[in-house]
Amino acid sequence: MRTLGLIFVFLGLVLLLREFNPAFVAWLQPYEGAIRDAFWGVTLIAFGLYILTKRTARKVVLALYLIYLLLYLVV
Repeated sequence: MRTLGLIFVFLGLVLLLREFNPAFVAWLQPYEGAIRDAFWGVTLIAFGLYILTKRTARKVVLALYLIYLLLYLVV
């Protein structure tokens, strides 16, 4: 739960930083369409991998999906 809390704090800080300083994420603008269009595909792949894997690999899948979700929310 502590890790999840740290992720939420980091996500909140990035979203606030984007709100007050849009140039912070300007380098992601060229990839906005690809990140947004791939949401359901990435979600289904992550869900399938999460179900098929065990323990440590599940944490890796979850961490990678949270990174993608962060990109999706920021862009």
